[in-house]
Amino acid sequence: MEQAMAELPLIFFTTLAPIGSGAFIVFAMAFFTMRFSDEQMKKLDRLTVIPLVVLAVGFGASFLHLATPAHAMNVFTNLGSSPLSNEIFVGVVFFALAGIYWIVALSGKLSLNARKGFIAVVAIAAIVFSCFIGAAYMMDTIPSWDTPYSILEVVGFCLLGGSLLGMLVLGLAGCLDGAQRGFRKIVFAIALLGTLLMVCSLVAHFTMVGSLSNSLVDGTSVTAEVTSYLVCSVVLAIVALGFEGGALLKGTSTSLMAIGLVLAAVAIFIARIVFYAMQMSVGL
Repeated sequence: MEQAMAELPLIFFTTLAPIGSGAFIVFAMAFFTMRFSDEQMKKLDRLTVIPLVVLAVGFGASFLHLATPAHAMNVFTNLGSSPLSNEIFVGVVFFALAGIYWIVALSGKLSLNARKGFIAVVAIAAIVFSCFIGAAYMMDTIPSWDTPYSILEVVGFCLLGGSLLGMLVLGLAGCLDGAQRGFRKIVFAIALLGTLLMVCSLVAHFTMVGSLSNSLVDGTSVTAEVTSYLVCSVVLAIVALGFEGGALLKGTSTSLMAIGLVLAAVAIFIARIVFYAMQMSVGL
């Protein structure tokens, strides 16, 4: 667990960045399936700053992991050859896209069709960004991370946490009044898929690490240390999904969404502790 605690800045980044980016997926679904009044649109555009702040805090935490934060731009010197450089580059592109969308939307110069097209691009970029976050850890020297589960877990975080954050923002903006059943079903399907990806990938990853060994440590001793954390993360993720389902049934329950979001964020945070604690090098 000591090595996991040493990675706290990255734990915060890989918790907050997927949640913040995933909110834009729900925004895209909302614009494609519902109609909003001008007043609702203005409130939503103003409150879109919330997922952007979550993203910004996540990026800020990641800089704390650098020995010299002032040298952060040096990461781009290995663009294309370094998974970490690729991750940061894609993250910056996503943040720029989301930020430009927000600024243009606030200006009131986006037509409905232009808004749909722009938010669709941002939503797709959110998934791509999540994939790159996970892919940054797939390296030959750390076989316990060198697995597609590393990617699937983060995509799950994006869909579960992002769906809750996105719905909370929509609720605070008053955009869920009279939300159509079709939209609610889509959002719940996104959250369910996110929960399944997160839980199944995490458990499968845990099982895989248990079968590994090197000259220094056996995988079973590594997994034994984080078993209780794994169980806690899985339970919290499922309960968070339950709160989202309950909120969707009530239609405008922002309180249930807020509770679900907190539970999901804690579940994801613990899942990242498990991930970093399961680090096993080749041991040469």
